[in-house]
Parts: sequence; C-alpha cells; structure tokens
Amino acid sequence: MADHSTHKFNFRPFSQADANIVEGLIQQLYVDDPSNKEVTPQQIQRTFVELQNHPDKGLVMVFEHEQTIAGYAILINFWSNEYGGNILYIDELFVKKEFRGQGLGTEFIRFLAAQKVNDAIALQLEVTPNNAKARKLYESLGFVVHKNARMTLEI
Repeated sequence: MADHSTHKFNFRPFSQADANIVEGLIQQLYVDDPSNKEVTPQQIQRTFVELQNHPDKGLVMVFEHEQTIAGYAILINFWSNEYGGNILYIDELFVKKEFRGQGLGTEFIRFLAAQKVNDAIALQLEVTPNNAKARKLYESLGFVVHKNARMTLEI
C-alpha cells in the first residue's frame, strides 16, 4: 500500500523503523483507555511481526504530520458471510493528545473508506462505554451500533 497524503496528514504502513515510537503510543492508549487485559512489550512486538509477515491478516498504519508520528491504527481483516466480503476491523486507533481535535481521526476513517483498504466492504470498531467523544465521532461518520453484543471466550 502506498502512502496517502492530505493537506495536513500522511497515512502510511508501519515500518520497523517506527517500532519504538508506535510501541510507546500503544502503551499510552492502554493508559488513557484501560483494558481488562495487560498488553506487554513482547505482545506488541509479536503483533508487529505477525502483521508484517502475514499482510493478509491486517496491517499497522502510521499517521504523520510534518514527519512527526501523530498516531497509529491496527487494522485486522476478516471475511464476513453476513456482509459478503472483507471487513476491516479497526482494532486500535490512537491519536496523540496534541493532534486531537484537528480532524485526524475523521480523515483517517474517510481514507479507509475511500481507498477500500484491503478490499474492505465495511469498517468495524469498538469503543469503550466511557469514551463518549470517540463514540460521537464514529457516529458522525456513519458507524452504527450493531444489534449483537460482542462476547469473548479465552481458550
């Protein structure tokens, strides 16, 4: 996938040179919006390696502003019988505080939809109940709450 630039931001695939910065952003995401799961540096590195070695599973994207990494997203592919095609699941999306409120998240979602990244026919994501600002953004972009609840069984 080629880089994509707008007037303000550049979206490009992650490279190994980004690893330390993006790992720090991932850790910050879990500080700002805690999960019930611990995410270790080893786990983050495994994700980088897995997606670089198996691009059919997804990719990590980096958001830049004037050569500075402003955020990232982890995107996961999965085929949906219900939708009849590839769903691009936005597993994580994080924008540094100093870049929030500048339209970066909106621009990125619109980029994914317009480019049909990884031949996606739909985008999906989840948002924590306490993150009202993010939910408002996603709803303004056309995301709707699915009628089914997400459930997980760890094995």
